[in-house]
Amino acid sequence: MKKLLLSALCLLMGLTASAQTIDGRNFSIDGFAAYAGTPGTNHYLAGGTTGGAGGKVVKADNFSQLQAYLQSSEPYIIFVDHDITTGIPCYVESLSTGYLCANQNGEDGVESTYGERIMVASNKTLIGIVDPATGKAPLISRITFVMQCQSNVIIRNCRFTMVGVPILKVGENKIVAWRDGAQKEVGDPDCIGIQADANSAKKDFGSHIWIDHCEFFNGDAANKDRYDGLVDCKNNIQWLTISYNLFHDHDKACLWGKGDSDVFDGCRTISAHHNYFKNIQGSRLPLQRGGHVHYMNNYQEDCQDGWDLRSQSVGYADACYFKNGKAPVLPDGGGVVNINKETGYGIIYDNCRRVITGHEGVSYVNAPARYDAEFDAASYVKGTWVPTDTWSDYFINSHDKAADVPAVCEKYSGAGKIVVWTAYADAVPAVSQEDFNHACETQLTASCYDAEGNKIGGVAGGDSEGDVSGNSTLLFKLQVSSSASDLSISKSTDAKDLQNYCSTLTGGSATVGLRADASSAQKVVGKDNNQRHIRTPKNDVYVHLTLEEALAVGDVISFTGNGASNLEICLMADNTYSATEATTNHSYAIPSTSALVGKKDLYISRATASNTYIESITIVRPDSDDDMTGIQSVSHDKHIQGDIMYDLMGRRITAPVKGQMYIMNGKKLIR
Repeated sequence: MKKLLLSALCLLMGLTASAQTIDGRNFSIDGFAAYAGTPGTNHYLAGGTTGGAGGKVVKADNFSQLQAYLQSSEPYIIFVDHDITTGIPCYVESLSTGYLCANQNGEDGVESTYGERIMVASNKTLIGIVDPATGKAPLISRITFVMQCQSNVIIRNCRFTMVGVPILKVGENKIVAWRDGAQKEVGDPDCIGIQADANSAKKDFGSHIWIDHCEFFNGDAANKDRYDGLVDCKNNIQWLTISYNLFHDHDKACLWGKGDSDVFDGCRTISAHHNYFKNIQGSRLPLQRGGHVHYMNNYQEDCQDGWDLRSQSVGYADACYFKNGKAPVLPDGGGVVNINKETGYGIIYDNCRRVITGHEGVSYVNAPARYDAEFDAASYVKGTWVPTDTWSDYFINSHDKAADVPAVCEKYSGAGKIVVWTAYADAVPAVSQEDFNHACETQLTASCYDAEGNKIGGVAGGDSEGDVSGNSTLLFKLQVSSSASDLSISKSTDAKDLQNYCSTLTGGSATVGLRADASSAQKVVGKDNNQRHIRTPKNDVYVHLTLEEALAVGDVISFTGNGASNLEICLMADNTYSATEATTNHSYAIPSTSALVGKKDLYISRATASNTYIESITIVRPDSDDDMTGIQSVSHDKHIQGDIMYDLMGRRITAPVKGQMYIMNGKKLIR
């Protein structure tokens, strides 16, 4: 274990830019986030995680500024020194449920604010500054941070909560935002969600993220599904450090790996150290699938199910303290755990009911009236992995003995415990309208919105995970989840709800059915190449979509699935199979002759001789100004007049090229 304490390497690796020593303890970056990665791989970043280093230091005074800076294509170091919400009021039946009142004039319910989403772009540092009046770090409320296929991000000394976030009474507890004069569902109520599946979960990636000295909480939830994760991490994300954070008053804390298929080779290398988990009355501290996690100097107090090692996960339990817990470590779910056997650096159970027994490196104090010795040495696989197996120069700045962990975490874990911002600047800058305007012009990952919810800066081609696809309005989207068990139907009267089997389901509902003449049970969600799909093995089986808006001529129905060569879908206006509207085109525009026109119900079944697997179904309506007749011309020097121009990939253009098409002020132009 001594090899892990290589703090002197910080000087050799140029990591002193954010070095901080307080009370003789070094709080600069360490763990896997400090690792550059393997040269030649997608996850390599020379110098390790540096965030917005080299970019402009700015101050965000409100949500719009915070969103614009974090979503910009340029690097930024962003300071926040007070609490932030969207500032757009709404009324919910209660904070515990979050259900939006039908009447939004204030006569019903209690006041909250609309939620929102920030699609964090690469090369960003967000630092909270303690408010001297309250003594607390800034609280960011009802705003989810999503890192989708992004790298090199640092978030420190901020507090996050979803308490009071509004949701609709129907659907999947999605955050409701106020955008352009209407309510919009914008994603799951995670405080921070890190993922890499914008196009393909097998090919997309992200890396190098450091979340440090933050606080995450919710509490007072009507049920365990009211809120989502505090810090979730999915798909192929490498080189993370999650350190000195306080997680409290929640149900499902941290999900690292969204399903049993989310176990990509070498995925999710995470250092989790000096985190304080208090009153987590559910699970996921974290729930780990796949990947390698160094779980060091963490303190769980008054929690239920803790660190749950499931399919193909590998972990190293190192000098942790568990107090008044139900099951702090669950090693029997298909993962492999190694426990530090060095004297004083194992794990300590203090009045915990379900413990690991018969393993060197485990000790017990304040024994309860009875133990549930479910995890005896013979009931799980004992591993040998230590972080230095991944990288010989791996280091953590401070390696405390297990007995000292409660005092250390109570003193240092959470936001506002140490001064952070001085490691990044000599002074806090003033709010700059010029800087904000520039950030709005360089939006990379999504559009940004003003204090009334109106779009003020956009990305050509539409927003990632947004409500617009190109210059089209999203009517419906269904994305199959990888976390659910198989859903099957057994008789013709079955109508199984797909809601719990989808990672995304907006714009309507989906059920599955089997016609009366079907001869046997059929699975409708099946596995194919380790991915989850809607599987239609026979023409007898159909998926029934009930849309919120009737289909119209020109609406585009798109599919993804098991390949263009054998993905042929039959679209039907009722549940009677017909090959009339069978299509192999993954993007099918409804013609004027279609029986689907004017229908809110759409039935989908197999139209080929072999199994059909569908990963997603999306229905969009092209906007009227997307017609080629609306294309305008632009001169070579148009940009001089102050209008910002983008190519069709969303990149800012300063000099248009003859014959090319561009986007300016939401319109297509051609030189």
